[in-house]
Amino acid sequence: MQQNILLQNEARHPRVSFMPSRSSEPKPSKRLELFLRTRAVDDAWPVDRPLPTTRELAKRFKLSAATAFRTLQELSRENLFWQHTSGRFYRAAARPMLDRPRPAACLIRRLELCSALYSELLEGISAGCGEAHRAMLLWHDDVLVNHADPERPPAFAGADAQRLLLNSFLERHGDDAGGFLLDHVWSDAVLKRAGDRLAPGVLLFRKAPAGLRLSNVRADFDAAATQALAHLLGRGFTRIIPVEPFAGDPAVTEFFNAVETAARALACSDRIAPSVRAGTPEEAAALIRSLPKTTRTALLIPEDHVAVRLHTLLKESARACPVGLLAVMGTGVSARAGLSRISFDFRAMGRAAVGLLAESKSRSIAFPPVLHHGETT
Repeated sequence: MQQNILLQNEARHPRVSFMPSRSSEPKPSKRLELFLRTRAVDDAWPVDRPLPTTRELAKRFKLSAATAFRTLQELSRENLFWQHTSGRFYRAAARPMLDRPRPAACLIRRLELCSALYSELLEGISAGCGEAHRAMLLWHDDVLVNHADPERPPAFAGADAQRLLLNSFLERHGDDAGGFLLDHVWSDAVLKRAGDRLAPGVLLFRKAPAGLRLSNVRADFDAAATQALAHLLGRGFTRIIPVEPFAGDPAVTEFFNAVETAARALACSDRIAPSVRAGTPEEAAALIRSLPKTTRTALLIPEDHVAVRLHTLLKESARACPVGLLAVMGTGVSARAGLSRISFDFRAMGRAAVGLLAESKSRSIAFPPVLHHGETT
């Protein structure tokens, strides 16, 4: 009878078992999370050492690679880990050490004494790379532009030579570059043929060809041409001669096209003479001899060294009717000579070019001209 009473009591109040069950063990995903959180604060784990791959973690904790990757991503959002561009995960402290963009490849002319414009551009590029913690892959080639003697015109590489130069660089260093900064003399045909191999890329100093995913930092030649003509006409010059420093420079062509457009807008096309070449000492001397003796004439020159040479010849000629002279580009070369000039901030242009390499979409930044009154107008 006592046994029956015990059985009845047990039926009403079953015994509770305190033995651990399988269901109380952490799930594989939880065990992985605990492992990773421990690793995140483990100073014995070198900062620059990557975590095991998602495949290794999945195999170790008996879960799918997708689950392992998702766990790493969630912990990265908590700033415990950081994913490198290689795909590997590191402790978050590794980011300042390893998260450095690939170098900016500067595919520009070799800098020489007459490369004042590009010297200033390169100073800005260097400053921009420093601010972005980006190295520079500097490629100076004397075939692209050879201008060792400021008294003579530069020699520009033709399209075939440019194509060989560009292909050679891309084959050797293209994979190491994190973007390309391109001299303005690269021809549109060569750039279009290279296509997406130059992305992200920034064309310096002039507009980028249509149809290419290239950004550009450029001088606002439309505003500069309008400002130049308004200044010279306002000073009483009745004849303006555009002086071509040398053939083959796309930026010079772009500026002269802007002068024609501005002259039509200002209704002064009749005062604009045909352009005259003055790239050599002989051409410069011939230009000075040809100037009218009674008409107030101004020379509009988009190259500082040629402008300084013409200014020297004008002073030596001791003309009775003064000739005005306005330099466009306005580097330190024309500033030191005291010329009236229109300048652009080439250093800011270089810094902006580096910044554009980090942007996902291509765009254009135009830099405004600044007029400086010198002794020549």
